[in-house]
Amino acid sequence: MKPNLTVLMSVYNDSKYLKDSIESILSQSYGDFDFLIFDDASNDGSTDILKYYAKKDKRIQLIINPMRQGLSANLAKGVELIGSTWIARMDSDDIAFKRRLEKQMGFVELNPDVDVFGGYAIDINEFGEKNELRKVPTDHSKIVKLIWTCPIIHPTVLFKRSSIIRAGSYDAKLNRRQDYDLWFRSCAAGLKFANLDVPLIYYRFTEEYYKKNNFKVQLGQAKMGFKGARLVKASPLAYFGITLAFIKGILPSYIRRPVSKLINRVDPRRS
Repeated sequence: MKPNLTVLMSVYNDSKYLKDSIESILSQSYGDFDFLIFDDASNDGSTDILKYYAKKDKRIQLIINPMRQGLSANLAKGVELIGSTWIARMDSDDIAFKRRLEKQMGFVELNPDVDVFGGYAIDINEFGEKNELRKVPTDHSKIVKLIWTCPIIHPTVLFKRSSIIRAGSYDAKLNRRQDYDLWFRSCAAGLKFANLDVPLIYYRFTEEYYKKNNFKVQLGQAKMGFKGARLVKASPLAYFGITLAFIKGILPSYIRRPVSKLINRVDPRRS
């Protein structure tokens, strides 16, 4: 009998952190799952690492793209291919807590009406040093109210496949922030959200993260935020918050980091 859960991961040139990420999933206390991994034409040795683990553990299904497709396209394809009821997202540079899947599958047994939920994360740097516990709202009504803040941490998410397909699934054409877009559409489709009030992963922030979030990326995110806010008929506060996030995002990284710490003190997701 096929497992009722599939972990979905897309990899592109993450050989530095990939082993720790994969092993944190394979060593989960809850072991009844399939593991679908896309190698997105990596050229840094990630492919060899993935082939090793695919040969070692039969739960892994490895798809190697001859040409790079992008994260959004791989996630959309994954949702299409997967046959299980539940899908857990995982990023190739993060580390899952050992009981992550156990806690999440336990939650859906008690709350079968939930469609999308994640949990807290502990932020770490490129060396694995802990920075802070990142909290998010746990109640559906508050998550919906704050959907413009992206109150679901993407690599902690477990979602019901049929519900995400009903919301339109991932937009394969997007280059960035595919989760932000999806949560807006999921909200508009009436999906039920939740978050566990415990950390589920170590979420890695590296210098590359800040380099990727350039002016073009920040502008695209702001436009996505305004479009999503209109879709869900968000309050005026949402438009102010999206604008503030854009201004913060285009600051030089050496200024952005201390400014982010100040803004985090009044972040509505953490209250």
